[in-house]
Amino acid sequence: MSVEARFRWGERRLKLLPVLIASHLALLSVSTSVRADEDKWRQSKFDDGSLSLHIAATDEGTDAIGSISFYCKPRSGMIRVSETNIQDKSVRAAIAGLILNDAYPTVELDPGPETSVLEKVASYDNGGWGYDFTVAPDDAAFKAFEQTGFFKFKIGNAAVRFGIREGRGAIARFGAACAKTR
Repeated sequence: MSVEARFRWGERRLKLLPVLIASHLALLSVSTSVRADEDKWRQSKFDDGSLSLHIAATDEGTDAIGSISFYCKPRSGMIRVSETNIQDKSVRAAIAGLILNDAYPTVELDPGPETSVLEKVASYDNGGWGYDFTVAPDDAAFKAFEQTGFFKFKIGNAAVRFGIREGRGAIARFGAACAKTR
């Protein structure tokens, strides 16, 4: 191949460069939009104005949410922590032990020093057992949750660490919305 023919071939390749860059950028934007459907902490608002915080793969309505969720009325100063399908047998055993031993149903928040109380233990139609307790948005455990994405507490001798790092901004917004107005 002559030098002139090689030069023309190189010019054609250069003309293709913008097309290649554009197609590469298009592929990147597709992969970014796919990532929007990943599990992360998400906040939802109900018709009555109350808020929920849960792990889900989409902002759209779904039944596929994590088993521990958080609920509040805006500016109430209280957040209800609710698990509706206890998977951890040590948590089930700890709650059963509290009932069998007629022990006070304390929930130790981590980090403390705050504690809470199991307000409800229930069986749900979906086949699971669950519980509720409340925390304040300014409790050390909730503040640590905002930073890490993991909410930690202890029921009896069962330690629970629930969460994921993705979506921590939603946790902070939820906590701020639930905080009591001064």
